[in-house]
Amino acid sequence: MGSSPERPPPWWDREVDESGSVIRTDVREAARRIWGTVCVYVQNALGDFTEAHELLENAVASISRYLDRNKVPLHDPSGLLVVAVHRLTHRRARHLHRMQALGSTSELAEILKAPDWSEAKGRELFLEQLVCGLNDRNRGILRLRIAGYEWKEIAGILKKAPKALRQAFWKDVRRVHLQLLGPIEGDASTTQKRKI
Repeated sequence: MGSSPERPPPWWDREVDESGSVIRTDVREAARRIWGTVCVYVQNALGDFTEAHELLENAVASISRYLDRNKVPLHDPSGLLVVAVHRLTHRRARHLHRMQALGSTSELAEILKAPDWSEAKGRELFLEQLVCGLNDRNRGILRLRIAGYEWKEIAGILKKAPKALRQAFWKDVRRVHLQLLGPIEGDASTTQKRKI
């Protein structure tokens, strides 16, 4: 996993990001300079550098927008890019390490005997993706709700109004749900989720 990478492809420089925003020249130049370092870092963290381009591209777009929004004059943002790539790579590595094997072949045979195993597993995987997509605060709120805390108690812990806290939680759930499936429809499963 920590071996040196094979020769990475050249950095594919773009003038605009996926949203159509112009990428700053100082950020583009910094990306070209750190490309080799990014490949080595991603290789060491993820086992290969195939995702290095996407991670650096996301960091470039994010840093360029940030610097433009804050009207920062042209400078060398290499450090910002390295930190952004590090965070994105760390997040991706955590996501990859969450995936675990199902177990031995005998355990798999037991799962296969269950008539609705694929549907149940599908719901479980969807719920796991939904929870992973929530922001840190709302994942914590969900843990507290599962542990039996009432909204009022959680609001007291976080020093927020219960109604505002509940609305922000469900707004985040809807955001992640839209990313995973599309719009939430008013069915029985939505009502069950709101009882959490």
